[in-house]
Amino acid sequence: MDQLTQFAWVGALLFTRIGAVLMLAPGWGEQLVPVTFRLAAALLATAALAPVLAANAPPPPANIYGAAPLIVSELATGLILGGAVRLLMSALQVAGAVTGMASGLGFAQQIDPSMGQQSAIFSAFFSLMGLLLVMAAGLHRLMLEAAAASYQTFPPGAPPPLLGASEQIVGAVADAFTLGVQISAPVLIFSFVANLALGLASRLVPQVQMYMVAQPATILGAVAILAFGLGGGLMVWLEAMEEQARLFLPG
Repeated sequence: MDQLTQFAWVGALLFTRIGAVLMLAPGWGEQLVPVTFRLAAALLATAALAPVLAANAPPPPANIYGAAPLIVSELATGLILGGAVRLLMSALQVAGAVTGMASGLGFAQQIDPSMGQQSAIFSAFFSLMGLLLVMAAGLHRLMLEAAAASYQTFPPGAPPPLLGASEQIVGAVADAFTLGVQISAPVLIFSFVANLALGLASRLVPQVQMYMVAQPATILGAVAILAFGLGGGLMVWLEAMEEQARLFLPG
């Protein structure tokens, strides 16, 4: 009975951390992924890790008051692991918003399936492209591997890495904005040059509503520039995502 209680206690600790990671991890924590699928993945990972980590886990507490701090600690650790990588997904939202404003399609809205709500049309497109790249590159498996490897650095019941988490989160937010601007940089440069040329032309020929006449060509040029430069920008973003996920892997 004591051994069964120990395994149940270890399973509760493991499930709390892994479930928190899968709730936020890219590829797993999307609105399109059924909750039952994430629950099944967390249960399978817990069943696979429980026999290995049972000996290193703290003993079961005598009451719920002793269990609550350990459960909260595991939950915080899982949220930190998954949230650090999830923050980089917001780079695609930043890139989409900036691209929309620069191209003249900032007010065009579309349902974003990954978020379950309306967003800028380019933001929805970038989110779907990013999710496709995450699945194609295997980053969803890397996140599950990182969640399992985190027990080597932070054993079950260990305090969450709160000291380094704040610095890491601030760095991830800064990287998200930087990557978003980098992805949209070709369209930003094109928009600056096009608006400068249109401004000069409107000063030379003030009788013509130059911006209204040239708006379709500006949008078409921005979309063409985006088509040529999007691949390189997304590859840079994918490398940053992989680097962030590998921070929790040993070695």
